[in-house]
Amino acid sequence: MNQKPIEAAAWGLPVGLLGGLVGLGGGEFRIPVLMRRFGLSAREVIPLNAVISLATLASALIFRGGSLSLAPLAHNVSDIVALAVGGLLAALFAGGLVARLSNETLHKAIVVLLVTIGALLILEGFVTEGFSVPFPQGGITRVVLSVGMGFVIGVIATLLGVAGGELLIPTLVFCHGLDIKVAGTASLMISLVIVTAGLFRYRSVGRLPAREAVTGIALPMALGSIVGAAIGASLAAFAPSATLKVILGIVLLGAALVSARRSH
Repeated sequence: MNQKPIEAAAWGLPVGLLGGLVGLGGGEFRIPVLMRRFGLSAREVIPLNAVISLATLASALIFRGGSLSLAPLAHNVSDIVALAVGGLLAALFAGGLVARLSNETLHKAIVVLLVTIGALLILEGFVTEGFSVPFPQGGITRVVLSVGMGFVIGVIATLLGVAGGELLIPTLVFCHGLDIKVAGTASLMISLVIVTAGLFRYRSVGRLPAREAVTGIALPMALGSIVGAAIGASLAAFAPSATLKVILGIVLLGAALVSARRSH
């Protein structure tokens, strides 16, 4: 039992590094760890994962702000706000679904999420340069579409206790035309809104994690993530993002396979 906090911190460090380096909350990487290494059910993992994501996102954003310029974000404030509003509305809606879904349903949804995100990351790593989705250049249509995208991503993120960065970053790159590193920072900002709102919703339906899980797992894992985020942010300015995303995509597909086998 005494080893659990140490192990949790050790797992948190590499996930935090990804947060600082790429702009991810890392929730999908923690899912198989929390389920397999710490023996938690899917229902227990979701709110606990959100607590750890909050610390990872906040620290990654702070550290990235020190190593990367935030000035480019000013050109896309309306897009970022629209996505955040959609994510906020979704978080308030989707949090209540957790109380009504079975562990089996949640587990299947987690596997689908991991496979989908892994494929998206690999695709993004290969085709980010010169690839974009036709998207309105301005006006109310762009705002409405952005809010809608934020809502869909927010539902997925809140339902499974993840930050949604792996969906937000491709959206910001392919649809809104942001540079991959700017998109990573913007993703952290939007994800903070989604995760915070999701936690408030979990609280309203009585689904916050138990105190023992918070002190024994979430807190040390969050501390490890903060250290990792500092390291990742220092590397963000010159890291080969495209190659990293392909590697992360492969890791996620492996995590999905491991999670799928656990359900049998």
